[in-house]
Amino acid sequence: ETAHGRGSFVTRLAPREHTTPMMHLLSSQPRTLYDLFEVRSVLEAESARLAALRGTPADFVLITRRYEEMTQVGECDAETHARLDHAFHLAICEASHNPILVHTLQSLTDLLLSSVFASVNNLYHREKEKRTIDRQHARLYNAVLGKLPDQARRAAAEHTRSVAECLREIEREEQRLVRATLRLEGWK
Repeated sequence: ETAHGRGSFVTRLAPREHTTPMMHLLSSQPRTLYDLFEVRSVLEAESARLAALRGTPADFVLITRRYEEMTQVGECDAETHARLDHAFHLAICEASHNPILVHTLQSLTDLLLSSVFASVNNLYHREKEKRTIDRQHARLYNAVLGKLPDQARRAAAEHTRSVAECLREIEREEQRLVRATLRLEGWK
């Protein structure tokens, strides 16, 4: 969620009574969103690399289903987009056939959904950013299914880095607007 004059914040997708200490940290310290993107980059890049190396035909069918659900959803709310986006990335992780990696990502589901929701909520309505994300997902999908581990790793890492940078730019843009408005009001 972007609040005028305050910046971007992660919106809670789970009811408050289910808030974990990590979710509390994320909601109380918005800057940790970028720490989460760093973790996502590391985990998802390795997941993609391993999926390209170890994925089975059945894994590729599941990844394809998740990819098609995500890309063919049409107009829907940000939460639905976020859940479909997350399911695509999780299908890739499951194709890594590393149970520790899968469990680690699954244990971070609420956090990861929050970061995906932040990107969907703030970027999907911006046509240029949405096209970029769609291209990045396509590159990731094609690299994994093409069994190109280095390209899959790079595609996943570039995707998370790019989304985090776009969110940072939205914050900087918001800060510039606030400063300009304050200057304008000072001239009254």
